[in-house]
Amino acid sequence: MRGTLLAHLADLDATGGLAITLPDGRAGFLVKVHGHLHGFENRCPHRDSRLDIDPDSFLATGGELIQCAHHGALFLPENGECVAGPCQYESLEPLALTVDDQGGIYLARE
Repeated sequence: MRGTLLAHLADLDATGGLAITLPDGRAGFLVKVHGHLHGFENRCPHRDSRLDIDPDSFLATGGELIQCAHHGALFLPENGECVAGPCQYESLEPLALTVDDQGGIYLARE
């Protein structure tokens, strides 16, 4: 059984990132790096603030790392670990996602 529909893979084509609102009202985001989809709560562990300033802008120049627009912290998309910046060794909160055959991205049921 599917969870809540969040977006479609095509929504990430233009920027590689997409801000979303989770069913409980929390902010989240999706990124696509090297063809792999990742999702996290949109909250930097450094100061408990959103990572984005510009809409759907979550990836650093080069498109391989997630970047906090406020503090410049860099995170691995595979697991959300901060590898540079003021919250080094802390991590983003991951989202459990599933993707259907039509490219629908769902928040997996827990």
